[in-house]
Parts: sequence; structure tokens; C-alpha cells
Amino acid sequence: MQPTAWSKAAGSLPSDRLPRPAQRPQHVSQKQSKGKGKTQEPSKSKAIRKLESLAEGVRKSSGREKDPKGGCFCQAREHDLSPYTAICRGCGLILCAINLPYYACPHCSAVLLSDIVRSSLSARFDEEISNQVAKEEEGRLRVVQQARDAEGAFPVLPGSAAATPPVLSSTPSRPTAQTHKVLSLNSKTKKYTVSSYTNTPVSSRPASRAESEVEEVHRVGAPPPEVDFVKRTPDRNHPWSNMRVELLYVPVK
Repeated sequence: MQPTAWSKAAGSLPSDRLPRPAQRPQHVSQKQSKGKGKTQEPSKSKAIRKLESLAEGVRKSSGREKDPKGGCFCQAREHDLSPYTAICRGCGLILCAINLPYYACPHCSAVLLSDIVRSSLSARFDEEISNQVAKEEEGRLRVVQQARDAEGAFPVLPGSAAATPPVLSSTPSRPTAQTHKVLSLNSKTKKYTVSSYTNTPVSSRPASRAESEVEEVHRVGAPPPEVDFVKRTPDRNHPWSNMRVELLYVPVK
């Protein structure tokens, strides 16, 4: 068969002249399959996030950085004593729980953690995180079991699909809108009308940024660098007078 203007030189069969469907690249389907395979992990509690932040700060910081918020000088009078670094070995300042262990002393800027204390504190944080995770998991299983007991469900064997507790989300679910129909009868015309009303409830506890942010606590500022004292000599005629304020004594008539 002689080739024509519309035929290709690849072959002389009639099937070679049929247009072939365009093949899509395979990497598109792979990306889509990767996106579908991702599962959303349950959100961590506030206690676990706090412990993980402390553990990360102890591992990564050098200990010479000062607290950008200035620390706290209450000396455990307003807050609890720090469970990690209770006292500065350089100046003897009593440290409360507001002073994080991976920052320097807020008064003398001394390093609070040695290498040995840093490694032991890091292992302590890892143990506390694992204990907190186990505690929260035990509480979640207890809540699920109590819900099943209230419903009268049969006990399930461990390891089965029914024994797996559902993932509890930290974000509150939004209430759904409800539609109501009202039947009205007119006494004069003897006709009825059907009206539909949609009730959109408002969430009683809207999500706010305060839940994700760290609660700001009151911090006691650093004492003044100079000692406040009375610089003028006391008056012998008025030994109990207030030396800080200039007073004018008026004799009683």
C-alpha cells in the first residue's frame, strides 16, 4: 500500500492510522494516592505539649540565653518552687516554677544546668511524657468503657475492632441546624398552611485563640539596683516622723 498524505510512515496497516489515546503521566496518580493515604493524627493535650516544649528546650538551648520575659523574682512566694532548678548556685536566688530550667538565672545570668543535670533532666522529661501518654490513654479507655456500660453493650475481647477506642477530637463539634414545620388552620376560611422554620443554634463555647496560647501569669519584677534608704538625718524632736515624706507639723492649741 502506498503511503498517502494523511498516513504515517510508521506502518502500512489500517490500524496504524487510527489515533491513539494520550497516556497520562503516572506521577499524578502517585501524588493523589499519597495524599489520600495520609491520616490525621489526634491532637495532643496541653500537658504533653508543655512537657515536649521543656524537653526540646533542654536539648537545644545552651543555657546561657536569658528569659525574654525577664523571669520571676517572687522567690516561690507567689508561685510554686521550681521542680527542676530550685536555686541558682551562683547567687542563691530561689527560683519558682515560672523560671524555665533551660534559661540562665534572671539575676546573675549564671547557667543553671550542668551537662550531667541536663542529660538526667532530658531523660526525666522523656519518662514524664510516656507516663502522661499512658495516663491519658487509660482515661480515654475508661470513658469508652463507661459509655458502653451505660448503653448495656456486651464486653469485647482486647485486640478486636470493637475494642479500639474512637479518636476524641479536642475541637468542639458545631451544632447542626434543625428544620421545623408548623401547620396553621384559619378558622374563617377553613384552610390550612404549612410553614417551615430553620433553627440555627449558636455554639455555647466558641473556639478562641486563648485555648491554644499559653496563659500569661503575673511575674514579679527584679528589685531596684540601689537600696532605698533615708539620706537625711532624723529629727530628735520627732523621732517617729515619716522620713520619706516632708511633713509640716502644726502644734495643737
